[in-house]
Order: sequence, then C-alpha cells, then structure tokens
Amino acid sequence: MTDLTHKVALITGASRGLGAGLATRFLERGLRVAACARTQPALAGTADRVLTMAADVTDSEAISRLCEAAVARFGRIDLWINNAGLLAPIGPLRDNDPAAFARHIEVNVVGVFNGSQAFIRHLRARGGEGVLLNISSGAARNAYAGWSAYCAGKAAVDRMSESIALEETDSGLRVHAVAPGIIDTDMQAMIRDCSPEQFPRVQKFLDLKANDGFSSPAFVADRLLDLAFGPDGAEQPVAMSLPLEKG
Repeated sequence: MTDLTHKVALITGASRGLGAGLATRFLERGLRVAACARTQPALAGTADRVLTMAADVTDSEAISRLCEAAVARFGRIDLWINNAGLLAPIGPLRDNDPAAFARHIEVNVVGVFNGSQAFIRHLRARGGEGVLLNISSGAARNAYAGWSAYCAGKAAVDRMSESIALEETDSGLRVHAVAPGIIDTDMQAMIRDCSPEQFPRVQKFLDLKANDGFSSPAFVADRLLDLAFGPDGAEQPVAMSLPLEKG
C-alpha cells in the first residue's frame, strides 16, 4: 500500500455512516484527519492526528473556519471529501414539502459548493497539488421515482465538479464526483423503510440487504485513497463510479 502518513484529509458528514467509516479507515492507513458534522464526530486519536469540529456544511463561514483550523493543526490539506448529504424528502414530487426540498438542495448542493470553495482557496494559497472528492451517486445519472430531490442534487454535484475541473486546470487541483456504491448505512435503512408508494424501487434495496450485497466503508475508503494518491487516479474521469466490493 502507498505510504500515506504525510497526507492530510478533511471529511464532512463524518459523525456516522460512510463519513465515519472513511475517517476511521483513513486513520488506520496513517493519514491525519480533520472531520466535521453538525454533531461533532467522535474519532479516537491524538491531537497531532485528529481534529473534529461541529460545523454545518450550509454555513460557509463555519466551513472556512474548519479549513483554517485544519491548516493550523496539520499545516495543509491534501484531500477534501464533501460527503455530508441528505436523502429526504422521499416520495412523489407532488407530495414533497417545499421547505424540505429546499433544505435538501442547501445541504447536498450548497454544502458541496462551500466545501469545494474553501479547499480551492486553500490550495491556491499554498500552491501544489490537492484532490477534491465530491460524493455523488448512481442517482445522479439514472432517475428514480420518489427521489426527485436526491437525483437533482447529485446531478448538480456531478456538473459542478466538471465545471470546477475546467476552471482549476492551473491550480494543481484534481476533482472527481464519485458514486461510491451501496453501503449499509442509516440512509439505506431509511430507504428500506419506505413503502412502494413512496419509492417504487424499494424491493431492490430489501433484496440487497437480504443478500448482503453491500460494499463496506473500509473498501470504499481504500478505493478513494487509490483514486486520490495512487498512480492511476489522474486517468479517471471527473464523474465516476467505484467498483462494487461484492460485484
């Protein structure tokens, strides 16, 4: 495996689910990790390797402070992962609450904007190379009935990432919008609790649970580190999907 002990990663939405799994695996691989969520993540580690903060990704000033705190603690950020996101509201658009839909877009799109902007500004200030990974979904590229907010938000993340790639060709930044596959998180439990009227494809996810067809957070973490720091990462497209662990 690549020696990553000199690398620094920042992960949003790291209090549970995929974000917590990424942070834990990154620490196991030797990285120094800064992590945030609306509730301060609980990560084991010494101050020279771990920084956690409570920060809402929709608050650009809070994300800027997080970036500044990570740089003050570790000297730099090499990898920024915009992971924080929502699934709700689920159900036909005609039944969606407008405020819930707007909150979804604020978290899943504006939150990615805020994190991307903070990292790009850091990278341009310090010089050198860095990798921005925005967590996307297959739902960005294939529509699902009942997921109008989620599909719209993740499609926006893909296009935003592609625009950033065009804008930052001279900054040392590499960006990818990554569909990580299906991981058994609280979000998956929410999907399985849906009725077919809310989400007509719910049986697909019930079958995945019954057949243990999920990728693990550790598997996804290792693939993301390969993408960010491995020899072939730069050859990958901006919008991309990870292989399935059990595919």
